[in-house]
Amino acid sequence: MKWHRKWLRRLVSPASINRVNAVTHLDDRLYDLEARRAQLAEILLRPKFEALFASTARHEFRVFSQNGEDGVLLWLLSEIGAPVKTFVEIGIENGLECNTAVLAFVLGWDGLMVEADARGAAAARKVAERMLRGRSNRLEIREQYVRPADMPALTGSGPLGVLSIDVDGMDYWLWKAVSPAAPDIVVIEYNASMGPSESITVPYQDEFSASEAHPSGYYHGASLTALEKLGREKGYSLVAVEEAGVNAFFVRDAIRPPALRPRASAELYRPHAIRCRRHSPAEQWALIRDLPYERV
Repeated sequence: MKWHRKWLRRLVSPASINRVNAVTHLDDRLYDLEARRAQLAEILLRPKFEALFASTARHEFRVFSQNGEDGVLLWLLSEIGAPVKTFVEIGIENGLECNTAVLAFVLGWDGLMVEADARGAAAARKVAERMLRGRSNRLEIREQYVRPADMPALTGSGPLGVLSIDVDGMDYWLWKAVSPAAPDIVVIEYNASMGPSESITVPYQDEFSASEAHPSGYYHGASLTALEKLGREKGYSLVAVEEAGVNAFFVRDAIRPPALRPRASAELYRPHAIRCRRHSPAEQWALIRDLPYERV
C-alpha cells in the first residue's frame, strides 16, 4: 500500500492529508489493509514453512479476530465436524474484530451478534451490510446490554454451534446462565491478570465497567481456573487458549473427539501479552488483589 501515500502526496498538500486522516482515519484503514495482507500471507505460508516461523502457535491465525482466535476456532470446528453451523456472540465492538466474524462473513453461518455500545452496534450493522451483500446467510446485529437473565432467550433452546462471550465484566455469570442451550464450542475471555491458580470471578453486578472499576482496567471477568471449573460443571472440557492470553476454548464433552483431550488450566494458562508490556503478571495481580472476588 506504499503507492497510495506517494500518489496522495503528489496531488494533495500534507496539511490537507492530515486533516482528511483526522476526520476519516483513512491512513489507519490503509494500514489495516496492510496488516490483513500480512495475516493472509501467514495463513498461506505457515503450512509449508512451519519451521521458519518464530511463533509456535501453529493453529493460530487471524482474519477478523483480535489475536489468533480465528485459527484456533476453525481448527476445533474441523475436529468436531461442525454439525451445527450457527453462532451467538456477546460483545463484538464494531463487528470487524471479534470471534465469529469469520463464521458469518467467510463461512456463511447464520448467527446473532450482540453489542452493548450503540455506536459499536451501528458500525457492525454497516459492516454486515457490506460483507453479506450477495450472500444468503442471516446475521442479526442487536444492541443490548446483556445480563444473565437474558442468556436463555439469546442462546435459545435448539442446537447451537458456537457461543462467544467477551464483555470485560460479567463473563463468568453470563456463561453460567446459559440454559437449556448447549453450544458445541464456547469461546470465552479469561482474565490472565488473576493468575494461573486462583479460582475467582468478579462478583455479579447488574451494571459493570472495567474502566470504572479500577484505573488499570485489569479488574473484570474470571480466572482461567474458575472458567475451567464452570465448564466441567456444564459438561465441557477446556481444550485450548490462544497465545496472547485472552480467550479460552471449550468443547462439549458429548461431541468431543479423543484427539481433543481435556487440558488443565495450569497447563494452558498464558499471561496477557499486551498487559505484560507494562506490568509483569505478578505486578498485575498486585494491583487488583485486594478488590472484591467471589471464589468458585
